[in-house]
Amino acid sequence: MKGVCAHYVVLSPSTYLESACVAFEESVVRIEVERGVEEGTVLTHGFASAHTHLGLYPLRTTLAGLLLDDWVRRYVWPWERLLRREPELSYYSALLALSRLLVGGVTAAADMHFNEDRVARAFIELGVRGDLSVAIMSRGVYDSFEEGLQENLALVRRFGGSELLRVRLGATTPRLLALSEYREIVDTARRLGVGVHTHIAEVPDDVKHLRDTYGISLAEFIEYVGLANVDSLVAHGVWLDRDAIARLRSSKATVVHCPLSNTLLRDGVAPLRELLASGIRVALGLDVSPSYSMLDEVKVSLSMHLGRGDVEIGELFSSATVAGYEALGFGRGVIAPGEPADLVLWEVGEPVQNPYLALLTAGRVREVYVSGRRVVEDGEVIGVSDDVLKEARREVFSQLRRLLAGTTHSY
Repeated sequence: MKGVCAHYVVLSPSTYLESACVAFEESVVRIEVERGVEEGTVLTHGFASAHTHLGLYPLRTTLAGLLLDDWVRRYVWPWERLLRREPELSYYSALLALSRLLVGGVTAAADMHFNEDRVARAFIELGVRGDLSVAIMSRGVYDSFEEGLQENLALVRRFGGSELLRVRLGATTPRLLALSEYREIVDTARRLGVGVHTHIAEVPDDVKHLRDTYGISLAEFIEYVGLANVDSLVAHGVWLDRDAIARLRSSKATVVHCPLSNTLLRDGVAPLRELLASGIRVALGLDVSPSYSMLDEVKVSLSMHLGRGDVEIGELFSSATVAGYEALGFGRGVIAPGEPADLVLWEVGEPVQNPYLALLTAGRVREVYVSGRRVVEDGEVIGVSDDVLKEARREVFSQLRRLLAGTTHSY
């Protein structure tokens, strides 16, 4: 039996204990109040990032000053071509990204990209829970829509029943898929009993594309492709209107709020209050955030919405834990007997009056556990050696330097 004690144990986004210890094996066994616990420490459930592109981690500092499509053409497409030619770069990028996530308290992440078999290897080696999908599209790095779909189906067959990993199908975006192709992905996912990961209404052009190309609204698109009938991660949702929100409200969808990347790429401001008030589950996602910090995502969202009365800090911590874990199917995202022991011990280094605010102002990760197994010790990942991480940095950033010296490409 293992145990962790903290000055504050945050059981859920609305409940915490002072001076308590948690006993656990793979799951939490019991929680007890104790005296003499070290001050300046906070124990929380691990965070879940419900939308990431780990293969794009090396590009995270290139966002500012560009609109989404300009950034994609200038940096993303050339890098993705390189990843397809040299798939081991996806493994190295994922190692670096997941290491950064772990030391920021993230214990589960949904990833959509390419070479996901290599990405899965990084999840397993570091001991992080992963929800994997391939970025299926009808043009781009694949020769055909069918190639991307078959790669995703192979991923389902290989990792669908593993302990740490889940697999769903990745319908990249309506702008990069024909309507019939998008519908085929959703129908296939429903037949296989898996979910869908997609981008919806990230920028105004997403809405315009549906109207100009097919003469349909967002709500009509959601209805036509059957997205409301399948477990789905709907990334961004910045431009979801009232009708689209109503269609998603009665579905299994989770809208994934990505405040920092949406801000830096000037996508717009998500209708967070409307989403939360509707009852739709709203999770948080790092996307390709420069800091790769869930606490930064909470801070940015607070700065965007708190002053308007749109959100409370507890709601955002719920998005980072409860909503994310429920969306990915890894548990309830709370510290309770029988729940997975996905735990994060933080040092805050000063007197604590409110554990949530203490994390935002001074939180530093000391230890992280996933399914009761320690994966971070003294603020350092322990699943892979420093030599492996150094090799990953060397390989990834030597290629990135060449890319940044190159020219813009387009599909």
